Amino acid sequence: MRVLALDTSTPSTTCALIEEDRVIWEKVVGPPQKAGDVLPGALGDLGQADAIAVGLGPGSFTGLRVGLAAAKTIAWARRLPLAGASSLQALAFDRPGRVHAATEARKNELFVQEFEDGQPRGPVQVVMAAEFPHTPLMGPPPARNIARLCLSKLRGASYDAAACFALAPDYIQGFPARALR
Repeated sequence: MRVLALDTSTPSTTCALIEEDRVIWEKVVGPPQKAGDVLPGALGDLGQADAIAVGLGPGSFTGLRVGLAAAKTIAWARRLPLAGASSLQALAFDRPGRVHAATEARKNELFVQEFEDGQPRGPVQVVMAAEFPHTPLMGPPPARNIARLCLSKLRGASYDAAACFALAPDYIQGFPARALR
């Protein structure tokens, strides 16, 4: 099964095509380019995909809407199964031990979640970056890991309009911010 994956939760747009656990290709397009401008070219040949995977955030409100709209549109138009995964879990996916995955929120804040061997150990929190006591794992969530996280849901699945349109981004609101201890 070939899974076309994308993540637009950060200022960088990541896209990948994987077949089972093998990466066929992967692209990262950084700022100042915006997801809505680069996705059409970054996604490549849509005919190669058997399924679609999308990062659900948390992250940029507009970025998440653009990515999810693109994923839903492709899934609907091509009648492909669609699944979503946590963008923070994609950051922590192949990291052993305990890590704190983080993406930028706004106004010097971070979306942070603790993971142990790639599995969540608590909820997503909004923290002040300067007050966070750990060194967070940051960067654009790899689309290849979004695909890997979704693979078990997509394997053997078929297009489901209700599931496609029910998929929603993870808009985290957590103010006032408090650091994890």
